[in-house]
Amino acid sequence: MLEKIINTAEKSDKELTFEIGSNSDLILENTITGNLVWTIENFSKTNKGFLTFPTKFSMVDPILDLPGKEKIIVRMSLNPEEIINKVEFGTSRLKDRIEAICKLKKAGYPVGILIAPIILVDNWQEIYSNFIRQLSDSLSDEIKKDVFFELIFMTYSFVHNAINHEAFPNAINLYNKEQMIARGRGKYRYRPELKQEAEKFMEDLMKHYFPNNKILYIV
Repeated sequence: MLEKIINTAEKSDKELTFEIGSNSDLILENTITGNLVWTIENFSKTNKGFLTFPTKFSMVDPILDLPGKEKIIVRMSLNPEEIINKVEFGTSRLKDRIEAICKLKKAGYPVGILIAPIILVDNWQEIYSNFIRQLSDSLSDEIKKDVFFELIFMTYSFVHNAINHEAFPNAINLYNKEQMIARGRGKYRYRPELKQEAEKFMEDLMKHYFPNNKILYIV
C-alpha cells in the first residue's frame, strides 16, 4: 500500500496528502507492530506528498526523532475529559493527549486538532466552553501559531451502540430521540436546527479562543 501511495505522489503534478489512519489508530497500533515507525522512515525517502492520520493516544515518543517528520501531519483527536470518561474508553487522558501534541510540534511535525465526536450531552455548552478554554491555556504558543481544527459532531448507529455496549456495559446511551432524526437504516444524526445552533456555538467559541487559526470544517 505504501508503495502505491509513493508512486501516486511521485506522478502527481501537485502535492497530495494521503489519509492513512482510517481503519485503526496508528499510534496505538505502533506499540504492537512498529508499523508507523517503518512507514514514516520509508516515506521520508520520497520527494513529494504528505501522509496524515488521527489519533486518540499519547504514546508518540517512538516517532519523535524520525527523519521526514515534516511530511507527516498528525491530527490529535481531543474531547472534554467528561466525554472521554463516558465514551472514549481505553484511550489516553486529555492531559496526556495535549502533552503529546506539544511534543510532536516541538519535534517538527505539522499538527492539527480534531474535536470529535462532539456530543450534545446535558450541559454540553458549559462542558465544551471549559474544554476550549483549557486548550487555549494548555497548548504551547508554537502550536497555537498555526494549528488547524476539524470539528465533527457525533452520528449514531445502533450497530456501533450494540458493539460498544457489549464491550463497555457501563457506557452511556448516546441515542436521544428528542435530539436525533434518522439518516439511514439504524443511523441517526442531530436534528438540523439543533446541529445548526450547536455549530454556531462551537464556531463562535473557537473564534474567541483561537482567532488566528483555521477551522477546516464543521460537520
